[in-house]
This record gives sequence, structure tokens and C-alpha cells, in this order.
Amino acid sequence: MGVIISTDSACDLFPDLYKQYQIDVVSLYITIEEHSYRDVFEIGPDELFVNYEKTHRLPKTSAPPPADFFAMFKKNVDNGDDVVHIAMNSKFSSSYQNACTAAKEFDNVYVVDTFTLSSAQGLLVLRAADMRDAGMPAKKIFDQIEIDKTKMRTNVLLDTLEYAYRGGRATLLQMFGANLLKLRPCLLLDTHGVLTVRKKFRGNFAQVCKEYIRFVLEQPNVDGERAFVSTTGMDQKLLNSVIKMVKDSGKFKEVLFSRAGCTMTVHTGPNTLVLFYKEK
Repeated sequence: MGVIISTDSACDLFPDLYKQYQIDVVSLYITIEEHSYRDVFEIGPDELFVNYEKTHRLPKTSAPPPADFFAMFKKNVDNGDDVVHIAMNSKFSSSYQNACTAAKEFDNVYVVDTFTLSSAQGLLVLRAADMRDAGMPAKKIFDQIEIDKTKMRTNVLLDTLEYAYRGGRATLLQMFGANLLKLRPCLLLDTHGVLTVRKKFRGNFAQVCKEYIRFVLEQPNVDGERAFVSTTGMDQKLLNSVIKMVKDSGKFKEVLFSRAGCTMTVHTGPNTLVLFYKEK
């Protein structure tokens, strides 16, 4: 009997980390002009906004139905394995609830509501994979991830509030005010899954990105293990300089990069930057 670590496609462990760490992934669905696609496996983030300038209608995201989770759980349980499933924030999606519905049919499937998403969720998935590889049983992995999820730190730097507004997560007044004052908000996703504005930066995007990285690196109590630099798409030269800043800081033993997938990209838009890490 082994342990399978699984997650949904909001984890942003693509293009290859989910294969490297042997993670089972259940796709969310992306709907564009009444056509539905499996996130990552049938559509990528660069294809999301092809018609946006014409329609100003964002693609829609939807959770995998319980049947998708059931099929994955059953395959692994029938193979004699336990499953620890690490789900995206239940306040943003029914992915967690649908996974729980499917898990009720089994005695050895454990489902975690991470209250986060993107590479913060990915960090928890990799942490679970490390424990699996160390021989830890499923229940103990589940218990430890329940602790670790309270230590994840997610500060999301947005270039614009336009996409948050179109997706219903910001008011027109907030968007207008931010654009008028040339403010670039940094949103805190807390460990209860709630978004709030933590800080507002002002200036051109390249300057703000570096200020943001310095701000995050100055936060106390960083665990120093693994960090993720993640973006929904930005200038490659700027991105390389940001990654170099994080690596040169010496704060982390391992610095990984991820291109955020469809779920995060739809709701935040291009030029979003996040440095994800865990506290001690």
C-alpha cells in the first residue's frame, strides 16, 4: 500500500513539476464563448484573452464535478493506495466540496481545504510529496498539511484591478480610483481564505515589482526552505531580474518558478506577480 498525493489544477505546478513529484491532478474547467475546456490539458493561460478586447467578457471557471474526483480516487484506492487530496480555497470554488463528496465513498481518502490557491497550494502539494517520499502514512501527511496551511503567506501584486472588477471581486469605484492614482494593489490572501488589500504601490510596473519583492523579503519568520515566484505573464527580462533578487537574497534553500494557470490568470489578469512562501 502506498500514498497518492493529488490536487486540482489551481495548484500551478505546471508545466512539469506535477510529473516530477508524481502528483495526480484533476482539472478545473474553463468556459469561453460556451465552449468548455479542461484547464491546462486542453487550454493554457495564453489562450484566455484572445477575444477579451472585443467582448470584455472574462472566461468562466468551474470546479470539477464529484464524478471527476471519484474516478481518480477509485483508480488509486482500487490499486491499494491511500490518497491525500489538496484542494484550492473553498471560498473561491466548490472544488473542495466536490472532492469531499467523492471522498465519502472511501475510508482512506483525506481532503485538505488549503484556503489558498496557485503556487501556495503548490507548495503544500510538494510538502506532502516530500512526506510521502519519506515514508509517512496518509493520515499523518494530512494532519501535517492541516498545520502547514496556516503558515502559508500569499501577497498578490496586481498590475490592474480591471480583471478583478470584471470577475466581481472589485467595485467600479475601486478600479477607477486605483487607475486614476496609478496605484498597484498588493492583496493579502489570509489563512482563512479571505482577500484584503494589504499595501498599495505607486509607479511604473517594473519599479513596483522590485519594491514588492523587497517588501515580501523583509517579512519576518520566513521558514527558509522553498519559495515560488509565480506570474500570470510578464516581461521576461523583468521576471528574470525578480527571480534573481529572490535567489540572491539567500532567504530560501530552493526558489522555484511557475507560470500561473488559467484559474489564477482569469481572476487577476496579466502582469500579476506573487512570491509565495511558508513561515516557521
